[in-house]
Amino acid sequence: MTGTECYHAALNLLGETPNTGVYYEQFALGALNQLLANSLREINAQRTAQHEPELTVPPRLSALDEELPADDCLAAECFPYGLAALLVADDDKAKFNWAASEYAERLLCHCPAQLTAVQEMI
Repeated sequence: MTGTECYHAALNLLGETPNTGVYYEQFALGALNQLLANSLREINAQRTAQHEPELTVPPRLSALDEELPADDCLAAECFPYGLAALLVADDDKAKFNWAASEYAERLLCHCPAQLTAVQEMI
């Protein structure tokens, strides 16, 4: 999924189209980079589950036409809600609360369990 596709999905969730939601486009790239930074734990958990090295810094997009550097399910099912929430955070609190809640719930479903060693207490 590209940043543009995620942006269009977020607009759809907000009841907007690319023509009616032009105002939000200027914020989309920065908001997607914020989502990537906020989701580093989940991205790394999925990378670990796939036997890939963890990232030490969050991935970033430099343009909306780039592919989101996250698992396809995470990008397609979670990020549109997170992006929608960030785009309307200052304009519509009800839509923000709904989209942020959906994002948080969906994010929990896409984070594989992280196993930690059991430590003996002395």
